[in-house]
Amino acid sequence: MMTSVKRRGYRSGIRRGDAPALVCEAAYRLFSTKGYLATSIEDIAAEAGVARPTVFTAVGPKPVILRAVVDRALAGDDAQVPIAERAWWREAIEEPDPVRSIELYARNMCRISGRAGLVLRALETAASVDAEAADVWARFQHQRRVGLNEFAVALAQKSGVLRYDGDTITDTMWMLAPDAYLRLVHDAGWTVERFQAWLADLLQRLFLE
Repeated sequence: MMTSVKRRGYRSGIRRGDAPALVCEAAYRLFSTKGYLATSIEDIAAEAGVARPTVFTAVGPKPVILRAVVDRALAGDDAQVPIAERAWWREAIEEPDPVRSIELYARNMCRISGRAGLVLRALETAASVDAEAADVWARFQHQRRVGLNEFAVALAQKSGVLRYDGDTITDTMWMLAPDAYLRLVHDAGWTVERFQAWLADLLQRLFLE
């Protein structure tokens, strides 16, 4: 059953510079609960408390909003800094101890999955029937695999001997998050702390000799 989202009242006095954030935040809530296909521009405008034309002038049509929402959820803010250059991602890559590096990776996956997991679930569902959503999904998957491969290569360099090759490690991490996070945290009721500890332990046992 769909979760209802209480709409905010129209706010005529918002500052022009606030509109993009309001629209993206509203779209994030609606995409995460109603789904992408079931959410209209009118829904986003009502949830954001802005006029319908403001949605287009502030961000753009729905596919553009979707890309902005996904990017913002993955990174945690709207700063124009790729995840690969974020301090928290570099920390996991550059950590010399492979055990600690995997712990930092698990932390990062929990943060990303907590912010973006539900909207990514909605995106994946929409991608099966909507070409524009499919483009956003394919872009996300490509970027994700590039980032995971960077981590796998760095892990091999710091640990010396791994139990699997880089492609297998990349595929394993790609399979687990955010999907496992959603299944165990959102669906099975695990705490984030429990999932993070489980993921770190699992990957250490799988990858490290």
